Amino acid sequence: MRELKGSAGVSRRSVLKLGGAGVAGAVFAPHVARAASGMADTLIFKCHGAGSGNIIATAVADALQKTTSSRIRISPAANGVALVLPLKLGGADYTFAANELFFASEAAFEFGTRDWGGPQDLRMVLAPPKALALASAKDANIFYPKDLKGKRVGYVKGSPSVNVKTDAYLAFAGLTRDDVDVVWLSNSSVGSKEGLINNQIDAVTYTTNSPAMKEVELSSRGLRWVEFPPDDKEGWARLQAIMPAITPRRDTNGEAMSAEHPVDIMGWKYPQIACYDSRDADEVYAFIKALDESYDVYKDAHPDIGNLRLSLAGHSPADVPFHEGAVRYLEEKGIWTDEDRAWQERRLDRLAKAKAKWNAATEAFGPWLEKKKAAGNAGSDDEAWAEFWESYRIS
Repeated sequence: MRELKGSAGVSRRSVLKLGGAGVAGAVFAPHVARAASGMADTLIFKCHGAGSGNIIATAVADALQKTTSSRIRISPAANGVALVLPLKLGGADYTFAANELFFASEAAFEFGTRDWGGPQDLRMVLAPPKALALASAKDANIFYPKDLKGKRVGYVKGSPSVNVKTDAYLAFAGLTRDDVDVVWLSNSSVGSKEGLINNQIDAVTYTTNSPAMKEVELSSRGLRWVEFPPDDKEGWARLQAIMPAITPRRDTNGEAMSAEHPVDIMGWKYPQIACYDSRDADEVYAFIKALDESYDVYKDAHPDIGNLRLSLAGHSPADVPFHEGAVRYLEEKGIWTDEDRAWQERRLDRLAKAKAKWNAATEAFGPWLEKKKAAGNAGSDDEAWAEFWESYRIS
């Protein structure tokens, strides 16, 4: 295991503090035209500080203000915790997020501290599909996940979302981090691109259709997407045991692929629009209705924003269960299927089991901690809980 120069770790406590940052952001002036009712007078959206998620959230906010009576604020987030925590504290209403939602619903990683209080009752409004892939340098000769054995695989400091996906990709071939040369990168965007181009890594999790991967494709090493055959049922079962919302996807639109040379990669959902289960069902119904009716206003703002169309974004799987208000609207529009209903029940059951495991862990923690202290093991209770819960959670 190696770490590229400039990498820096992020502690659980420091990330939680970052997550508690304020919700200052851009405010759009309201418009006279109104098309939907029942939404809150003022809504605050959390989104990533840059990239497609930010562009899409901004375009949606602008469209809603042209077509409804609501005032929308955009509040950029510095990290995954900051995409969720303001919703929990009442400082934001909806988030445009990635796999932070799944981790929060499982009380995993940064979301597993006692301050969070267990698995979070987050709910999906829309889950637009997007391509996801494992990029590799062409000269590394990595065609399938099994070829990763012994290769230099990039992981990103302080990014469970990237790292758990990478673990899932290894699991597809029955591999773990012990089977590869783990190289820690300081960040995902620049670190991944430069790591591949400068021959520091051989493969890294990344999205297609990105300027960074275009640079890799044009470099002396070239670009190849690692392929995940959709008919490898056992491989997909291992992958989805870690990341259940990732599905097979054949893609033709991006670097190093075309209609003549499609690639079998992965599909995920981003940016997922979500809120807490406690949000009023009628308000969520009005919100998704407004998203649907204002689609023509924002549909051309970004190449990926068209995926917010109900026929694409209104289906499972997703990182968390769908909100009852969203389900009601999707049912009325004929979008929600029997398959979606079955998935929803399974996902709610998984969430209930995660909560039960958290409750059992909180009861077992006290005796475990007493034994640990009696054995002379120092450390704070918070550090001890982090160690205990992470082990208990995956047991």
